Amino acid sequence: MSSTELTYLKESGYHVVKPQRLFGRNSALHTGEVTSEGGYREVTSEEMFGTYSELGTGGSYTTFNESLTDTMLFQSMVLITLVAYLAIIVRSWGFMRSIWSDVFKTNSDRRMAFEGGELPLQRFKLSAALLGLMVVALSIIRIVEMVTPGPLAAYHISETMYTWAPLIAVAALLGIVAWNFALHKLVGSVINSDSLAVMAHIGYTNFVRMVVVLYPIAAIWLLTAVGTGIGWGITLSISVCVLLLLYIKDTFVFFIGKKISIFYWILYLCTAILLPTSFIIKLIAEQVNI
Repeated sequence: MSSTELTYLKESGYHVVKPQRLFGRNSALHTGEVTSEGGYREVTSEEMFGTYSELGTGGSYTTFNESLTDTMLFQSMVLITLVAYLAIIVRSWGFMRSIWSDVFKTNSDRRMAFEGGELPLQRFKLSAALLGLMVVALSIIRIVEMVTPGPLAAYHISETMYTWAPLIAVAALLGIVAWNFALHKLVGSVINSDSLAVMAHIGYTNFVRMVVVLYPIAAIWLLTAVGTGIGWGITLSISVCVLLLLYIKDTFVFFIGKKISIFYWILYLCTAILLPTSFIIKLIAEQVNI
């Protein structure tokens, strides 16, 4: 098939995929001429599809939605995050205002505790962190659908994965949280130091700051249809990178202040962030055969 014909099919709305996507990695298109010896022969289902196959006996088969973001669960979770963010604004406006005004400062946590009290601050941070887990999970689902080439049906994703993908993503993120909690507790007890507890607090505080500042942009991006909202996506990506740099700066300043080798700072970032993140990326890639 010529490139002109492929272009015409794409413009007509067809998804052109490689044979490896449909029939396996070792498959290839036949390039010879199709020949026939004449006549037809009826074959059984066993001859065509194997010994244990059988023909269907009529009836219709229900299909399921091929979009990960166009499900009732995904859209409901987006709505829940919106309501939760508005509730946090109403109940904890003072803390929200402090984060917005001191977004580039490292002592905003201490100031919020002084102005609003330690217990209300802890409740606010817990609510924002839970909201952030849901938003990150929904963003992962959206990104997977965006970067996956061709129709998702070609990857033979199970109906369970389509239906429960947001909750599966939340469970994976909770696994990362559990890993970080265990890591900080174990290493802290081994070296008999509160340094790991301080590092955990720095990460927790920075995550809450990211949720408060970036949720409006993330919500708009999640509400746009797949294939649109590119500008919002770029804005969100740049903002996330900026706040990640602030987090890295905070951890670096802490290590320098404690006169700890830069090698251990790099090792900490790799173990606490890069290792679980790369594991999740590898798991997603294996599920959709990217």
